[in-house]
Amino acid sequence: MMSVNLRTDSHVHTRLCNHASGELEDYVRTAIDKKLNTLIFLEHLEADISYFERTWLTDTDFDYYFEEGNRLRAKYSDRINIKLGVEVGFNPMAIEKLRSVINRYPWEYTGLSYHFYAVGKQHLNMVSRRQENMTALASIGVGKVITEYLDGLIQGIQLLVCNVLCHLDAVMRYQPGIKFEQSHWKQVDRILALVKQKNMRLEVNTSGYAIRNEPYPCRRILEKAVDLDIPLVAGSDAHRPDQVGRYFDRLAEFF
Repeated sequence: MMSVNLRTDSHVHTRLCNHASGELEDYVRTAIDKKLNTLIFLEHLEADISYFERTWLTDTDFDYYFEEGNRLRAKYSDRINIKLGVEVGFNPMAIEKLRSVINRYPWEYTGLSYHFYAVGKQHLNMVSRRQENMTALASIGVGKVITEYLDGLIQGIQLLVCNVLCHLDAVMRYQPGIKFEQSHWKQVDRILALVKQKNMRLEVNTSGYAIRNEPYPCRRILEKAVDLDIPLVAGSDAHRPDQVGRYFDRLAEFF
């Protein structure tokens, strides 16, 4: 039997990441209105990524993030539990830089993800809806990109200290008809074994409902995680305040 706490949203972003909207306080107020008891901000961290736009926080942004987050935590302490976390975007060429930032701040929650695929000195976004990303990645080969994405998650789990693995199977999520091959499922098994070994949690990311009518990861992966007694956590991946706790009602049915 799968179970997940539906009164905690463990994955929200704000305008600080440069591709979301809304202030931190807007998200807190929405979470309270939706009767959540815990809200975890999981702002984006990337290192040495060469992309045409910034979709992550700068050092200055992170300083403000903690200042404002701590202010809100004090203001709303009697109404909701607020945690300040980070979504670490894996980059195999920037391990030490990522570790440095992870160690610099008092994160209460650290998520691992993998967004950017290196092509020479530039990067493509593997989870983007932009057609230029999808076309370029497809030309490399969908199977190859998935293999390297999953290998990256394996490395990230081994090399970085994180609490939760985010949206495991979201790679190339906007590619029509995308399917994992048998070799990919073996990689997933390796990932889940490492998540278990490292005492991490697995995120059930409800943004998937808007894209494929089920969360990330899919039921097959979630059932394997449950068999391994890996704890599951719900995250909306909200990029607007109104998306806090989105589709949590459908998660109740899913489980």
